[in-house]
Amino acid sequence: MYTSYSTLQRKQLSKQAYTDTQSTYLLVYAPGRHKALETALQNQLHRKFRLVTALEGELTPDVAGVLLVSEDVECIPTALTYFAAALREGADLAVCDASFGFDGSTALYLSTRHLPGSSCAMVSRALLDKARAAARGRDSVTELLRLSHAMAQHSCCIPQALLHFRRELCAEDVFSAKGRRALILSHELTMTGAPIVLVSAVPVLRSLGFEVVVLGPADEGPLQLFLDAGAAVVTRPDCVTSSALWGLATSADFVLANTVVEAPVVRTLNGSFVPVLWWLHDAFAGYPFITHKIPRELGKNVHICAVGSHATAAMHSVRPDFAIEQLIYGLPDYAAEQFPRYDISFAGGRTLFVTVGSLEPRKGPDIFCNAIRLLPSAVREKAAFLFVGKAADKGMYNAVDSLVRDYPQTVFYRKRLERPEVKSLMQQCNCVVCASRDDPMPTFVTEGLIFGKPSIVSEHTGTAGLVTEGVDGFLYKDDDPQQLADKLAWAIEHPEMLAAMHDDCRRLYEQQFSNESYVATLTRLVKELTDGEES
Repeated sequence: MYTSYSTLQRKQLSKQAYTDTQSTYLLVYAPGRHKALETALQNQLHRKFRLVTALEGELTPDVAGVLLVSEDVECIPTALTYFAAALREGADLAVCDASFGFDGSTALYLSTRHLPGSSCAMVSRALLDKARAAARGRDSVTELLRLSHAMAQHSCCIPQALLHFRRELCAEDVFSAKGRRALILSHELTMTGAPIVLVSAVPVLRSLGFEVVVLGPADEGPLQLFLDAGAAVVTRPDCVTSSALWGLATSADFVLANTVVEAPVVRTLNGSFVPVLWWLHDAFAGYPFITHKIPRELGKNVHICAVGSHATAAMHSVRPDFAIEQLIYGLPDYAAEQFPRYDISFAGGRTLFVTVGSLEPRKGPDIFCNAIRLLPSAVREKAAFLFVGKAADKGMYNAVDSLVRDYPQTVFYRKRLERPEVKSLMQQCNCVVCASRDDPMPTFVTEGLIFGKPSIVSEHTGTAGLVTEGVDGFLYKDDDPQQLADKLAWAIEHPEMLAAMHDDCRRLYEQQFSNESYVATLTRLVKELTDGEES
C-alpha cells in the first residue's frame, strides 16, 4: 500500500523505535470522505482507537485525544502510535510536518520554519473541549483544526512521513493564507551545479518576505539543504511536464525557473500576471532538443538572467533578440568553515590535480585523460590526478578506468564524494582542471577559488572569460589535449608558483562569486519584477 513513499520517507521511519502506547485511548474523527482512512486504520499497530463520524456521545472520559481529519487520507501502520506518544509526552497538538504523500506520486516536504495549518492533527481532550466551546460549528473539523492551532499551548511537530492524501496537491498545502509566495522550479534535484546554487536563492527570497516552495523531481541529495534553508519542497517525477502542478505557479507572487529545461512552464506563464525570473545555467548541447519549446517573444512578466557569457551565448544562438542580464551564482566562503579532513594520502605528497563532474562527453574527461597520457613519464610521475563523478557515459568511464589501470600510482577515481569531502579536497589539492567541451560556469572551479586554488580550464567554459592567464588560472583552446598537457607540465614543474597564485585566486572569487555580490544582484532583479524597485 505504501510503495509510493520515497527513500527519504522510508529512512525516516526506519530510525524510529517502537513505543508502547496501548494505554492511550484515541478517537479518529473524520466526518467527510474516509474510505482510504478506514482501510489504512485496519493496519494500525496502535489498536486503542475508534473511527467516528460524529463526536456527540463518543467523547467518553477515557478518550485522551482526537485525531481531527478534514479529508480522506491513508495513514502508515504506526501513525497513531506516534500521535499517542506525543500526547503522553505532554503535547496538546501534534502534526506531521516532514512529508506528505499525494496521489500522482507527489510528495510534500515542509520546513518547520513555515508550517501552514494542517488538515490533520492530533488534539488533546482538554484542547478539543476548549475549541468546541469556542466554535460556532461545534463539530466542524475545519473550524476545530483552526481553533486548535490558535489555542494550543504545547504543540509539537512529528518529523515523520505519516500521511498519504487521496487527492492532488493544492496551493493551500504548501503556502499559508497570508504573505508573499515564491515558487522555485527545478528540473532536477541532484548534487550538481544548478540545483546546488539554487539553494542559495532561498534565504534571499525569504529575506524579501517570501514563503518559498521548491518544485522538482525525486530527491537525489539536496532536499535537506532546501529544507534547512527554510523552503518547502514538492517532488514529482514528471514535474516539468505536469500541468497539474503548474497551478502552484499561478498562486505565487514570484516564480524562479531554473535552467532552460523549464521552457514549457515559462511558455505557459509568458504574458501572464505572474512575475518570472528565468535563470539560465545551460550549455549549448541541450538547446537543439528544447528550442521548439522556447517562446519566440517574451512578455513583460518574464526576465532572463544567465550565469555568465557562455550561458548567455547558448540562449542567443537560438533567440538572439532576448535581453539577458548576468546573475553569476554566489557560493559561501567555505574557507571559514570547519569540516572533516578528507584523506589524500593516495597522492603521496605529489602535486594533486582534481576534476569533479559526471563522466560524459560534454565534460571532456577523455580530453583530460589524453593530456595525462601525453605527459613525459618523468613529469607525470611527479603528480597525482583525481577524477570525481558518476559514470554517465560508458565510453568516458572506460577512458578514465583504462587510465587508472595503466597508472595506478598516479591516477585515481572516486564515483562520489559528500559535500564536506569535496570542500576538504578543494582545500588540499594544488590545482583544479576543467576540460569541458561545453560548460557554462563549473561550480567546482569556483569552489577551488574559495581556497585560493588556480584552475586550468577549457575556452568552452564560462570561467574562461573571467580567468587572467598565469595570474589566477590557465586557459587552453580547441579542445586540444596537447595544449592541456603543456599547461599541466608547467604546473607540475612549478608547484611553488601555483601556491603563489593563492591571493589572486581568492580575489577572483571575492569579485565574481562572493555571496554578497550574488545576493545584491538577485535582490535587485526580484524587486524590479515584483515591486518595480531597485536596490
